[in-house]
Amino acid sequence: MGLFVKAPARLGGLCVAVALAAIGLQPIAGPQPADAAMRPLKTGVSYVYDNEPAAFEQVVAAGAQLALTPVRWGQIAPKHEPGSWDPENPSDPHYDWEQLDVWVTNAVHAGLTPILQLRGAPLWAQHCPEPTQTDAPCKPDPAALAQFATAAARRYSGHFEGLPRVRYWQGLNEPNLSLFFNPQYENGKPVSPYLYRELINSFYFAVKAVDRSNIVLAAGLGPIAVPPLTIGPMRFARLLLCMAGSRHPHPTKGNCGGGVHFDVFDIHPYTTGSPTHQGHANDVELGDLPKLQRLLAAADRAGRIKGRFRHTPLWITEFGWDSRPPDPGGLPMRIETRWTAEALYRAWSAGVNHFFWYSLRDFPPEPNLPFSETLQTGLYFRGATVEQDQPKELMYAFRFPFVAYPRRRGLFVWGRTPGSSPGRVAIQVQRGKRWRDVLAVRADRHGMFAGFARTGYGRHRRGAARAVYRGERSKAFSMRPVPDFYQPPFG
Repeated sequence: MGLFVKAPARLGGLCVAVALAAIGLQPIAGPQPADAAMRPLKTGVSYVYDNEPAAFEQVVAAGAQLALTPVRWGQIAPKHEPGSWDPENPSDPHYDWEQLDVWVTNAVHAGLTPILQLRGAPLWAQHCPEPTQTDAPCKPDPAALAQFATAAARRYSGHFEGLPRVRYWQGLNEPNLSLFFNPQYENGKPVSPYLYRELINSFYFAVKAVDRSNIVLAAGLGPIAVPPLTIGPMRFARLLLCMAGSRHPHPTKGNCGGGVHFDVFDIHPYTTGSPTHQGHANDVELGDLPKLQRLLAAADRAGRIKGRFRHTPLWITEFGWDSRPPDPGGLPMRIETRWTAEALYRAWSAGVNHFFWYSLRDFPPEPNLPFSETLQTGLYFRGATVEQDQPKELMYAFRFPFVAYPRRRGLFVWGRTPGSSPGRVAIQVQRGKRWRDVLAVRADRHGMFAGFARTGYGRHRRGAARAVYRGERSKAFSMRPVPDFYQPPFG
């Protein structure tokens, strides 16, 4: 595939100085240390549906450390509530944990950190008069959710029948979208934030009662306001956290019912454009992350968030674009490969330390549906089996993210090594058909690296740069930027 190349042993000496001068670059003495304060960037893959070991091997091959799967309450719990049972007991015979047991075991055996997202609700645990869906529940019962969460947390406590420990738990999915949670509005007024506040508080106390060291994620929010079907994530978050004000967030009167209990806030900032694209006032696309961070910081200062951390972390557990191929309306592979690396950098720059791609493999084709209604966001092209899946070009940018931007005084570079491991990273630039070493940086213990070459290379939007670590090359990053343009994330 042409992915690997031997890295030079070191930079330095007269020969390197002459080589750098020949392409208009100034030599830098020795490897430049990474900033000791650089934050890590952990990556994951969301909705790994396949249970077989090969799927988890592909997650690891993509450079990810975490994997997320939905725990569908309505499928594991009985279809009809039994007259007599113990819903907090993971051994109760009315539960069916078999598939989830296999998933958790295989994820941990592959060296991944599992995240379990409880979602949906059985019909008997919904408070609407005639609920019809388990995946888009209508007023789920907070007490029943707490009982199920207790059973799940006990089962994967690390002390139950030899099953592995799960530390990360997420309470529901996209409660600001009617596709996954109802109702959103009543009598024209938003109600889902208030319903969800009661649910996440109940979920939090149940999971923490099993093990105080468990980490609770609030449900990831969908990115765009589409009334009356969705509530924009900024508005939803303000109502959830009892905050007001867009530019200068501040708490509303009262104590917000004692506060909102979770450890991590989550957003799904799909964009209708590039990694810098911004949405409307109540949207959170990737370019809008700073305004969401300001809101969370203000809520922390006001004591609205009752969680483990003084500064509530913001995670991204879903992001991606349909690729072309296979989706004829998807993002061209060349552009998506570049934008994947840029998305990781932009998210990290906005203070996000956990970034998940959605998802591992393209969804199967649906002959009766257009491509715009199916998902080709995978890191791998879908084969007949998981073993036959093939990596997309963008997967290598996710595995070894690297960006290089010409600045007024030189070339700025940033990246993370494929295995998030430390060591020397060589930075190369292209001159004609050849690649030249121009800088050496040292990745820190999290594999993070950054550097600055005092050079005019790239100022005229010509050429490309790449990073080389232990013989593996990042995808080449062109000096010619790709301007923002309209691109639906799912083609």
